[in-house]
Order: sequence, then structure tokens, then C-alpha cells
Amino acid sequence: MRKRLVRAAAVLLLLFLAAGCLNRLGRAKHFYAEGQDHARALRTELAVASWKRSLDEAARECLRRPSAQSFTVRGLAETSLGRWREAEASFLKAFSLGFDRGEAWASDAALAGLAVSFEALGLEESALRVYGQIVDRSDFKPALALAAERRTGLVLARAAGADPKERDRALSGLLKVLDRLIDRDFGCGLYHYLHAQVDGHLGDLRRSYEEAVMARELGLPSGKIGRDNDNQLVYCYIRLGGDLPPAERDAFAAAHARWAAKWGWPDARTPSWKKE
Repeated sequence: MRKRLVRAAAVLLLLFLAAGCLNRLGRAKHFYAEGQDHARALRTELAVASWKRSLDEAARECLRRPSAQSFTVRGLAETSLGRWREAEASFLKAFSLGFDRGEAWASDAALAGLAVSFEALGLEESALRVYGQIVDRSDFKPALALAAERRTGLVLARAAGADPKERDRALSGLLKVLDRLIDRDFGCGLYHYLHAQVDGHLGDLRRSYEEAVMARELGLPSGKIGRDNDNQLVYCYIRLGGDLPPAERDAFAAAHARWAAKWGWPDARTPSWKKE
């Protein structure tokens, strides 16, 4: 759970925005982005070192020239380091200082970071409300994508223990949210991946398969999500192959074989990364 939240936090920093500055805040952003690069490459020790340098620069900036941005960067570094209480305090301070006009991206990032902190501290209801607000209102894609992913994960986890009617109601509502996100940005592979996951839980394997294909073709934000998506493709392929009438099954198998060949899979049930 903690590792998933740290990975989620690592996508938050608005890294490439205002990146050229050489002041302390600019250096804090630079070290945070550096930590993200190391984390994506699984260089954990180097990532932690970079995040600590980011935190040090941001903390100094907060003392010298406190601003909503400096406390946001500080909170994001603290979140990546798993310092949830400190992160919560930093994000709340950022909101109390107020964001300037044109800093909506920073406000959304702080809001997403606060939600991750709430989730890590066991405040799932509060986290869900914040994620929902970001999904409904934000135009900043990094925060929006994080909120959509975390919200979907929380709803799926809760639905697993609910009675069938409540479960179906929650998942159907989640699909409507994901449909709206796809309408807003059809080219985002993450949204199609999330849709495929929910479709699978509802037993709509045909739609799940098609959404997973779309997700793979459009691209996914991390290798882990890509592998989850491939596993969903294989699961749907196997289940549909056993349920479809013979003629339809043969046509489906032939179509899947073409996709598998395009993706470089050795066979219809084995993603290439399983042979690495």
C-alpha cells in the first residue's frame, strides 16, 4: 500500500513547468524531477537522495520566501518520502497562503498531494472526495490522471466487499465517470486501462478486452500499468475463448493473434515481457 502511494505521489510534480529557474525553488523542482527519473528506472536509493535534496531546497525557500508554490513542492517531496503528516501540513499551508492567478496547476497538484496524504493516513472518505473534485474540475492532466487512478482503485477495493447490488451500483457510477474522462481526452491510454479494469469486475469481458487493446495502442504511463493491462488482455482472451460460439470464437482468436504479433508476443497468451 505504502509503495503504491509513493509511486502515485511521484507523478505529481509539475516538473516541467517553470523548470528553467536557478533559484532555490527552481532547484527544488529540478531535484524532484530528477528523483522521478530515478524512481521510474527503479533506482530507489538515488531517487530518495534526490527527493531529500528537493525537500531541503524547498524547506529553505519556505523559510526565506514562503509561498503556495514552495510549500506545494515541499509537500510533494515529503509525500514521495512517505512523510505523510508533514506533507499534509505543507499542503494545508500552501492553501492558506493562496495561489496566484495562473497557478491553477500548482493548486491542483497540492490538492492531489493532499488527497494522497489523506489516503495514506486512513482518511479514505476525505481522499475520495478530493479525488472526485479533481476529476470533475481539474484541467491539469498529471493531477487529473493521478486522481482518476487512485479513485478507481479505492472504489474497486471497496466494491469487492460490498453486497452485489451495492457493488454494481458503485461500479456503474465509476464507469460513467470514466466515460466522461474518455470523452474529454480520448487519447489518454490510462483512462481506457481504468475502464477495462472496471469492465472486467462487472463481467463485461468484450468491452474490457477492447478497452485494454485501446489502452495498449495509445500508451500507458508506466511499465507496471502496462503489465497489468497485458494481464487483463490475456485474461479476457482466455475467458472469451471459452464462452463464445465456435464461429465467433475463431474470428476473435484470429484477431487477437494479429494484435499479439504486432506487439511482439511469442504467442497469444504470453506478453513479451514474460520472456525477458
